[in-house]
Amino acid sequence: MAKITTNTARGRHTFPKAKRVTRGSEFTLILRRGTCAADNCLVVFAIPQEALLAQKTSSTQDRSDRRLGVTIPKKTGNAVVRNRWKRLIRESFRTQQDRIPTGYDFIVRPKKDAECSGKMIQRSLPKLAQKAVRRLRDRRTT
Repeated sequence: MAKITTNTARGRHTFPKAKRVTRGSEFTLILRRGTCAADNCLVVFAIPQEALLAQKTSSTQDRSDRRLGVTIPKKTGNAVVRNRWKRLIRESFRTQQDRIPTGYDFIVRPKKDAECSGKMIQRSLPKLAQKAVRRLRDRRTT
């Protein structure tokens, strides 16, 4: 699959494979050990990338400044609906990378019974990513 690129006023945004969580073991670790933040549209799980390196689930070559994994349950709808969710979440991540904290891996899924709206996803994703990272930092200090 080709790399998605665009030139905008903010700079060049891409979503190469190095910015994706791809391994099932990494998904499991992030969902079990990470913190989550949710609103009426999305649920975002986050974990520091050092935690994945400590578990040796991925090589240091796969490290990026931030990575995204998307999981869409079948209860969300048929394949067309699930693929639309995935496209909108990835596009939101790709275009708003400067608003998402670095050094963390994120897993995003839609909230149960949420409506698929690009504007809602655009608003929710960076806000929830920052909230999940804040919760991680608070959990470390206590």
